[in-house]
Amino acid sequence: MQSPQHSLPEGFAAAAERIVIEVEDIEGFLSPIETRFLVLLGAVPTATGEILEIGSFKGRSTVVLARSSMLAGDELVNAVDPMNAPSSTDPDLGGDESSFDDFSRNTESHGVASRIRLHRMLSTELAKAWTKPIRLLWIDGDHTYEGTRLDLESFEPYLADGAIVAMHDVLHEFDGGIKVFMEHVLRSPHYGVAGFCGSIGWAQFHSDPDQCTQYRDAKAHLYKRLSKLLPYVVTDRPLKGFRKKIYKLHRYRVPHGAVDPAKWCSQIH
Repeated sequence: MQSPQHSLPEGFAAAAERIVIEVEDIEGFLSPIETRFLVLLGAVPTATGEILEIGSFKGRSTVVLARSSMLAGDELVNAVDPMNAPSSTDPDLGGDESSFDDFSRNTESHGVASRIRLHRMLSTELAKAWTKPIRLLWIDGDHTYEGTRLDLESFEPYLADGAIVAMHDVLHEFDGGIKVFMEHVLRSPHYGVAGFCGSIGWAQFHSDPDQCTQYRDAKAHLYKRLSKLLPYVVTDRPLKGFRKKIYKLHRYRVPHGAVDPAKWCSQIH
């Protein structure tokens, strides 16, 4: 059976650049190339379902997804975050008890508050009541191994066929994202095409593992490259000096540059 063709919405390139500029004033950790890629994920549905963001902080990626999903139609963004930084890997709130006020102010000032459904709770709490199919699962919450694994496992049963899973900070000094991406995505028979953009690891989910067999060697190649990074992120030793240089060398060897939107659309099923 021929795969469906996905195409960029009209005016995508200009809209992506506008969004990159618009969110510069929101505190957060998305680089420009990561922002452009997240715009792509929001603007090009690869399946029918909801957009779910795990980990919102002060709303930078939430605004990106809300803005970009407008290019795809009348979609809302589900954002789940307790807004009180319960994990050791969460961003520092600078003495504040919550990021909620900043999140609300940012989503309001960027005109997307009405397009966001905020679930102010832990992702595992939301999962207990979740029932809808998901077309984009954006994981950027608790970056510990246990936290990232639970985020994926809690919502993986709701992934629509063809959905995209994207995780932030996989190519980072946290060990959660890289270990979960390696063991639960690249080694899973249900994920096909996969890759990186900046520190974002992403892959396309398929209910039928037969649709993923052609990507087995490419995933194994990525797995091998990522395995070189593990000794530097799974230890309590500070990553500095010569060790940090070697880490950066191995990280450089993992393809993670800017994604060409048209080429990406041709890759996905």
